Amino acid sequence: MELIRNNVQRSKNALLGFLLFGIVYFVSIIISLYQNSVLENHPNDIEKLEFTDLLTSAIGIAQIASFIICIVLFLMWFRRAYGNLIRLNYNSLEYSETGSVWGYFIPFINWVRPIRTVKEIYIYTQKAIKRHNDQFNIQQETSFINFWWVSYIISGVVENFASKSYNKAIDNTSFIEANNLMMISDLISFIPLALVIYVVLKISKLENLLSETHSSRSIIDKIGIAED
Repeated sequence: MELIRNNVQRSKNALLGFLLFGIVYFVSIIISLYQNSVLENHPNDIEKLEFTDLLTSAIGIAQIASFIICIVLFLMWFRRAYGNLIRLNYNSLEYSETGSVWGYFIPFINWVRPIRTVKEIYIYTQKAIKRHNDQFNIQQETSFINFWWVSYIISGVVENFASKSYNKAIDNTSFIEANNLMMISDLISFIPLALVIYVVLKISKLENLLSETHSSRSIIDKIGIAED
C-alpha cells in the first residue's frame, strides 16, 4: 500500500489564499463606499473621479488575481486529499484524481461534481481512519458541504448580476446604485468564503488524524518482521 502524502502545508496555503481573498474583498467594499461618497459630494471634481476610477480598476484586478490564487491553492489541497484516498486503495471512489479536479472546469458538470468529490473526501477519509481505529465514529452528516456549495453558486449569480449592472451604469446615480449592488455582492461572498474555510479545516483535521493512525498502523505492521 502506498503511503499517503502529507497535505498539511497545502491546507495552510489554501487557508492563506482564502484570507487574502477576504482582505481584497473587504478593501473592495471600502473603495465602493469611497467612490459613492465622491459621486454624491464631489460629482464635478474630475481629479477625484479619475482617482476613484483608478482605485476601482486596481481592486478589480486584485479581485481576479486573488480568486485565481484561491482556486489554485484550494485545488492543490483538494487533489492531494482525493489522491490520498485513491492511494489507500479506495476503488469505490467515483472519479480519478485528475477527473476530480477537472470537474471544477467542465461546464454543467462543475455544478455537481465538486460537491460530490468533497463529500467523498469527507466520508472516505473517515472510513480510512475507521480501518485502523475501531473506536472512531463516522459522521455521515454533510449538510455543511451542501450549504457551502449552494452559497458559492448563489454568490456567483449575484456577482454576475452586479457586474452587469456596473457595466451598464451611465451616470452618477446609476453608478451609485451599481456600487451598492457590488457591495452587496462582496458581502455575500463572505458566506461561501467562511463555509469553505470550515470545510477545509474540518477535512484537514481528519487528514491529520488519518496520517497519525495510518503511520501508527504501519509501525505496528512492521513489528516482528526481520530487516533485510
